[in-house]
Amino acid sequence: MPTPIQLILSKSILLAFGSILSIVAIASPASIAGDMLRDVEWVRPRVGQRGTKVEVIIQGKFLEDPKEIVFYKPGIRALSLQTIQPLAHPIGLAHGGRIEEQVKAILEIDPDCIPGEHPFRLRTARGLSLLATFHVTPFPVIDETNSSNDTIATAQIVPISSTVLATVDTDMFQVAVTPGTRFSAEVDCVRIADHHYGDSEFDLALRVLDATGRELASNDENALHVQDPLVSFIVPENIPEGKVFVEVRQSVHSPRDIPYAIHIGDFQRPLAIYPAGGMQGESLKVTLLGDPSGAFEQTIELPNDKSSTEWLGNAPSGITVRSCSFGNVLENTMADVTPVDQLPIALNGRIESPGDTDRFRVRVDKADRYRVRVFASALGFPIDPAIRIIPLDAQGNAQAPEIDVDDADPRTLNDRDLFGTSIRSGGGVKDVLDPSVIWEPKQEGHYIIEIRDTNNAGGDTSVYRVEIESPPNSLHPVLTSRFFDWVEGSRGTGLAVPQGNRWTVLLNVNKGQGSQYNGPYELLAQGLPEGVELICPEVPGQASVWPVQLVASAQAMPQAKTFEFKAQASDPAIKIQTGCQQAVPFINHSGGDAWRVLRVDRFAMAVTEPAPFWIELVQPSVSLVRGGELFITVNLVRKEGFDEPIEYQADFGPPGVSLPPKDVIDSGNTQAVLRISASKNAPIGQGWLYVMASTMGGSDYLGPGRIRVSSQLVKIDVTEPFVELASQPTSIRRGGQADVVFSVQSKSPFDGQATVQLLGLPKGLQLVGPVPKITKDAQEISFQLEATDEALLGPVSGLECELIVQVAGQEIRQRAGNATIRIDPRL
Repeated sequence: MPTPIQLILSKSILLAFGSILSIVAIASPASIAGDMLRDVEWVRPRVGQRGTKVEVIIQGKFLEDPKEIVFYKPGIRALSLQTIQPLAHPIGLAHGGRIEEQVKAILEIDPDCIPGEHPFRLRTARGLSLLATFHVTPFPVIDETNSSNDTIATAQIVPISSTVLATVDTDMFQVAVTPGTRFSAEVDCVRIADHHYGDSEFDLALRVLDATGRELASNDENALHVQDPLVSFIVPENIPEGKVFVEVRQSVHSPRDIPYAIHIGDFQRPLAIYPAGGMQGESLKVTLLGDPSGAFEQTIELPNDKSSTEWLGNAPSGITVRSCSFGNVLENTMADVTPVDQLPIALNGRIESPGDTDRFRVRVDKADRYRVRVFASALGFPIDPAIRIIPLDAQGNAQAPEIDVDDADPRTLNDRDLFGTSIRSGGGVKDVLDPSVIWEPKQEGHYIIEIRDTNNAGGDTSVYRVEIESPPNSLHPVLTSRFFDWVEGSRGTGLAVPQGNRWTVLLNVNKGQGSQYNGPYELLAQGLPEGVELICPEVPGQASVWPVQLVASAQAMPQAKTFEFKAQASDPAIKIQTGCQQAVPFINHSGGDAWRVLRVDRFAMAVTEPAPFWIELVQPSVSLVRGGELFITVNLVRKEGFDEPIEYQADFGPPGVSLPPKDVIDSGNTQAVLRISASKNAPIGQGWLYVMASTMGGSDYLGPGRIRVSSQLVKIDVTEPFVELASQPTSIRRGGQADVVFSVQSKSPFDGQATVQLLGLPKGLQLVGPVPKITKDAQEISFQLEATDEALLGPVSGLECELIVQVAGQEIRQRAGNATIRIDPRL
């Protein structure tokens, strides 16, 4: 009989498989994408004890001249950084990754540093690394010393309350214990993985045996840590020799050297918390459930400005507790239905036995609109919740449900306001099992809200929380990968600004579930270093991607810092909820289906040493007409003595405007021309354009190892075409002549004459006579054609005109018209 968590995991795997089938056909091979050369690949050791100093080796490529480590959370700092000898035998990784260079860092961890994952980036003289992680434990760290410790007889002796660092095979650890006390062990493998590609070699299993080989406890998967196993139990009174033996092994064998950590102690290990949240800024009395010593109560102080916090106790990992602006209702376990007096509210309860269904009664108006969001699996509780919202008639009888949902959308977690990757199977994100819906009641009156476990399981730790509120207007700035498998690349999401230069990045701005704000807004940067300025034009309401530019003055000090992007409605009377995020996959698979996704709610930027070049665009003095082309001068300013070729590319332009592929300004040159074109139905109005320029070394695809700068943002005005042309079908015989005539409607008057060319003529059909010219007052254009015997018989379509107009010293080209001519045989 499978356990609840096995059922939940199986469901996720099925969702993953179904989604993989729909994506594989459109995924490109990694070889097409280019080698995925990253800077920071591995960090060893993966874990350090708080209150200590730890020597850490950072390995990868492009790590020369390290300057600083910036952590996203408080409690850790780098005391020193030193380049050390590169690996004698470099390590090749999936999709062209490579480990060769090494940096030694001395990290100081505060005594009160929060245990768990601490993301960071390494600043070098010329760049800022991709996202990496280090983990903190409350216990002393011990290395595995015996590679043959795979039996009770050869088990390595380790003390209670320690963290053992090892590599995956089959390992056995001997621990002295006291009968009648709690014994807990937690494995971290998936959660500390810094491999960007991997598979089931990270999936470990855990057993605890006595000296006779009797199994005392075991675990493979669990709801709290998913693939990372944990156990906690009371040591039997009759334990032989006062010892237990902790076995760690792979669920599926792999020869790869995978690091893991196992925390061994007598720490509390509850598996759920009830209620799972409360009001922001208040004290919340909770009951911790699932510990082998029994349930216990504690009081938690909830934050004022965050949606969640963590209960840690004395364990190496915590339990998430929600925090919101409204109160709680707890289920009445003695009644069939729990009444709810007001909304918004958070419903809290437990599915305590198989088949249990909890019901709450609410009253609403027909004009109401609510976001109903469930938190259960997302918090690590062993329940796969489903929710039903059922209207009651005047007599209190249940009608057909208006809402009946199980999981979140398995292809995305946008309905849970999680963005940044394609999720498919949930990408290892537990939130995929928790539904979140927008509910617009169809009648005024009473409704029943039902919560159940689709696995038909239940138990003390099967806790749920349902937050019901009017959906806020919300916008979420997101740094989104634009590369194969959703891997992070500094070329697309890096923020390393050379002194006296610029860097521009594209932000995705996602609307939160149920948000109805569609107006213009501003993007603000909070926490930038002194000397760094944000340049960001007002964002139109329909835009989902927008350029933001960071400019570092020549006096800005080289440094790295975390900061936040916020969205703010242009109308100050309108309030917007906002928060930025970035998602980086680890233990990734081809196609981007990651076991683990690291999410951060801040961004990091760096001011680096000056670049040896600048890139500038000449602001166009004329508009880009629909169907037309515009040539923009690109100026490269080189420092004296710098003559390397520079690659440049336009990353963003107005909607409906085509941008050219990347190009190179060769050594000895300082100028190029950027050719852009507008489609015939490009939206009328102003837009923005910029180019990024970089050196040619390092990683061409992802970007590490290159010096990169941005041009300024230039304004592009897309306007009506000079003319609109229309024609009637005509015919011509082989050996004969005929006129193709276009009627002219002036849309944007121009001075002087425009030359008009006819494009698309097939073999055997040629223009006779001079190329026509028109003025803004022309009524028609006529082209005289002649057909030879080489002309193929039948209709010829797609003949169009190209106007060449001189405006303010620039040659502007516009295409218009669409003519058809039939070629007939000789008489």
